Amino acid sequence: MPKQSSKYARKRRGWCRAEIMIMEQCAGRMRVDRIGHLIGRTGAAVRTKARELGISLYLRGEFHQSAKYPTNDIELARQLHSEGLSAPVIAEKLEMPVGAVKQFIYFERRVAL
Repeated sequence: MPKQSSKYARKRRGWCRAEIMIMEQCAGRMRVDRIGHLIGRTGAAVRTKARELGISLYLRGEFHQSAKYPTNDIELARQLHSEGLSAPVIAEKLEMPVGAVKQFIYFERRVAL
């Protein structure tokens, strides 16, 4: 007996190479739903394909949802400290709390979370 197709059956389209390349380039820099919107897929489809391919979608660095300061500001704080400026002066220039500046310049914190 032939299998009858349901009116609710979904047609699945395969992943093209361009979609996978976009996903690889955006991984770690863009949220999953935004990647899906960009390539015309759902967030769940993007997560599933990334898992199959071993691509990590965790947001990293200044793209992380908890990041408060850009990486450039952290590097600038470290550079100013190596040139001899004190932490309170750097904090005033960059409009950051002194405690955060100290954590960055003494490498107690590696990223801007």
